[in-house]
Amino acid sequence: MRILVVDDNRLLATVLADHLAARGHEAVAAFDGHLAEIFCDRDGYDLIVLDMVLPEIDGVDLLERLRRKQHRCRAVFITGFAELHDKETVRLAQLGVSDVLEKPFSFSDVDAIVERVAV
Repeated sequence: MRILVVDDNRLLATVLADHLAARGHEAVAAFDGHLAEIFCDRDGYDLIVLDMVLPEIDGVDLLERLRRKQHRCRAVFITGFAELHDKETVRLAQLGVSDVLEKPFSFSDVDAIVERVAV
């Protein structure tokens, strides 16, 4: 599966992309929403794993932009703010997002979600 990991925490994005690559996926890290949008426009992905809070454009706004451009990749959000997840529940559902990972999370949490959305 082609996966884009988007997080402004470069270490987290890189480690998560490396983990997914080690599991046999083609995984790439992007460190902001604008770069992620360019990658999606250029390369297309099956799954995007993105942080809700990003500089300049937040993750939910980014996914809305991608949907307007007809990108139909599945999406999983990560957040360190449970209250933000609660606040964005309706928007996430409208965008077809069913999974949100709350920090801290484990690789097994990521693997379980990736397996579920891969079906």
